[in-house]
Amino acid sequence: MNATQALRGAERVADWPRISATVRADGTGTITINGTGRTCAAAGVNELRTGMIARCVAIANRLHRPVRVTVTDVAQTWTLAVRPEGIVQAVSDAGLIPPADGLSVHEGRCRRCRRLQAVTSTTCPQCGVDEPHRVEADPIAAEAIVPDASAVDELDLTRARPLTTTPKPRATLRLTFSSQSPVDVAENVALGRNPEAVGGRRPIQVRSPQRMLSRTHVLVDVDEHGRILVTDHGSGNGTESQTNPPRLFEAHVPYVLAPGTTLRLGDVICRIDLV
Repeated sequence: MNATQALRGAERVADWPRISATVRADGTGTITINGTGRTCAAAGVNELRTGMIARCVAIANRLHRPVRVTVTDVAQTWTLAVRPEGIVQAVSDAGLIPPADGLSVHEGRCRRCRRLQAVTSTTCPQCGVDEPHRVEADPIAAEAIVPDASAVDELDLTRARPLTTTPKPRATLRLTFSSQSPVDVAENVALGRNPEAVGGRRPIQVRSPQRMLSRTHVLVDVDEHGRILVTDHGSGNGTESQTNPPRLFEAHVPYVLAPGTTLRLGDVICRIDLV
């Protein structure tokens, strides 16, 4: 595969969940997931890394997509992506990874019987121990930190997918801001400090007291099925849902929101409703 082909098939790796790992030369370290940290220890550095990757694999499987992990190893720090199938790749400065064609699944030895096996193993086929790569001293299950993607509802954000249902009459958007009066609009809109009419959307200026809102920060659409679609337009300070937990939007990826969802756009809070 050449560089051009890899670029065409590149996949953006989300910033959420926020995962970081610290690896020390003595085989100890810490893995932190959305602010929840756990002390880790293994017989050596390689086993420690494998155990941390195994934890990321469990989370990636729940989300059905690669997850990003920032690793600090001795004096170096880099960003990796861990795929649900156990493949590990470097994340580019643009937040992208190439296709995983031809790459091997990461492997490590069982913490009890030392059998070599894929990092995706949840039970050792030789000795039967659960989580054969576990390195956390006080482990916490992935489901306690990250909801299953199949159970995430619209309030928690889902990527927009085509529907085959009958189109609905156009609904009116009601946008309620923390910095100015509400706006009712029957068109799709582009919000920002001085937004452009991206794709023919109606530009709506939003007051940003601390100038943390980008010129064209976010796009808000209502599709033919009555769904609210929100797309971060590559903003500098991000678009984040005020859900529990908060969700940071990937740039240029449309998400479906339930009416009444509140977003943080830089220094502005915006509630999106249909009326």
